[in-house]
Amino acid sequence: MSDTVHYKGKLQEIIKLGNETLEEQCKRILDKELDDDYISYQEYLLDECYQKYIVHDNILYSVEKQNVAQDQDIFNISYSGCCSFNFEVRYYNDSCSFDEAIEHAFDRRR
Repeated sequence: MSDTVHYKGKLQEIIKLGNETLEEQCKRILDKELDDDYISYQEYLLDECYQKYIVHDNILYSVEKQNVAQDQDIFNISYSGCCSFNFEVRYYNDSCSFDEAIEHAFDRRR
């Protein structure tokens, strides 16, 4: 069922270990073998843990959020220091996904 959703929260960068690639980092976090339904660990992680992780500019972030009620679309994000961002997004979830809402907030910030 589609509905308008409103989230407010924080994206916290997950620091890579040594020379770890994003793909290796996603594999480490999943801690399981790649399922045949996926072409990469990044795709697998983002699907299996939808709205718990997000990738932006090749950086993996964990998502901490709460649901909030309000009346208009909102796409806000701001750097909060220490490798993290605070965000607030409100959108109709039939025309936009959580990942797309976060990307739109990053795009508006530029």
